[in-house]
Amino acid sequence: MFKKILIPTDGSEFGQDALAQGLDIAKMSGGEVTILYAIESPYEPFQNYATQPPEYFEKLMSDYKDEAKKILSRIAAEAESKGVHARGVIVEEHPVSAILEAAKDHDLVVMATHGRKGIDRVMMGSVTDKVLHNCSTPVLVVRGATG
Repeated sequence: MFKKILIPTDGSEFGQDALAQGLDIAKMSGGEVTILYAIESPYEPFQNYATQPPEYFEKLMSDYKDEAKKILSRIAAEAESKGVHARGVIVEEHPVSAILEAAKDHDLVVMATHGRKGIDRVMMGSVTDKVLHNCSTPVLVVRGATG
């Protein structure tokens, strides 16, 4: 069945339902979980227009990584309490490309979606939608609690 499950997260409450589903599937199938936290550089999109020095963005990125480590530690403890082996991975990359790359080494991807429609979807974009339409690994999409 599904022995290697990828669960991308941003650590928000919104993704808790997807996390719970992924952990349940891993427990039932005897699988293991990779929790992926992708951090996109806050500097890249604005490097030509930034008024702050690069050191500011380096500090910001360091703070993001520290927060990601805390979140992954909390999630790993939650997984272990359910009897599921989990490892956390932090990557510095756009979430869509990071998820698609990591999915190549997994049997299943479990993600949350906001379920936005209309102009909200066009304006906000959807990482889940892009992964769903470009991933060769099966993707289980779980509507987030606030969606």
